[in-house]
Amino acid sequence: MTRAQKKKYIRIGLTMLVFVLTMMLILPFLWMISTSFKEADEIFKEVPKWLPRRFSFDNYSEIWNRGYFKTYFVNSLFVSFATMGISLVVAMFAGYGISRFRFHGRTLFSVVLIVVQMFPSMLLLIPMYIIMSKLGLLNTHLSMIIAYTTFAMPFCAWMIKGYFDTIPVSLEDAARIDGCGRLRILFEIIMPLAAPGIVTVAMFAFILSWQEYMYALTFARTEEMRTITVGIALMQGQHGSVNWGQIMAGSVLACIPGLLLFTYLEKYLVQGFTMGAIKE
Repeated sequence: MTRAQKKKYIRIGLTMLVFVLTMMLILPFLWMISTSFKEADEIFKEVPKWLPRRFSFDNYSEIWNRGYFKTYFVNSLFVSFATMGISLVVAMFAGYGISRFRFHGRTLFSVVLIVVQMFPSMLLLIPMYIIMSKLGLLNTHLSMIIAYTTFAMPFCAWMIKGYFDTIPVSLEDAARIDGCGRLRILFEIIMPLAAPGIVTVAMFAFILSWQEYMYALTFARTEEMRTITVGIALMQGQHGSVNWGQIMAGSVLACIPGLLLFTYLEKYLVQGFTMGAIKE
């Protein structure tokens, strides 16, 4: 067997491996979507089928109009976008400061940003609960926003700092000669060039807060304050039986904001890479 044939078979093998792994990741989502369109009697058949006998939107209409599901959905949107905005602003200034300024303890501070990410968030649940209780923030959205921001901000700052490091300082020097201040340089020169990092950070902060469960369950006491992850989880224990069709429909609806955000920001991600490539 020649070297060219070996490379060909290796490529075929790797392609098949990637295909199998991809299907293993996608199949649960496809099954979730399929189940959301099925009627109750079809879900529990002994021989399940991928495609429903009749595509029914009853599960979606019932889950959307029942109880507090819309409230859960709106709460998650508010908490996630607030976390994303605060994390992005704080991380942007922190990352710029670490990247451009030389100060005592700069290296230590940078290392701490990464080290804190090594600790599981569950270790901080009880201390955070005590702090929120002392501040009177339990059963408020602010408690979740503060908690999620503390988890997202260090990683976001480190990532944005890495993008700022790739931008030549000479661009800022030229801007300062023209009379630009630090803030103007940051917002008009640095941010457009660091667009890929900013978009990535925004998506990371949003997804982290959108999918979080344990802190939302611990901090939110009433239905009006709960997020969608907690709401869907609690549906499994209501009325003594589990309506898997509605749970799957709710799970599909819960996936939509993340997919829309990625679809919308993807073009800006590509645009950011292009802008960074053509700048002189």
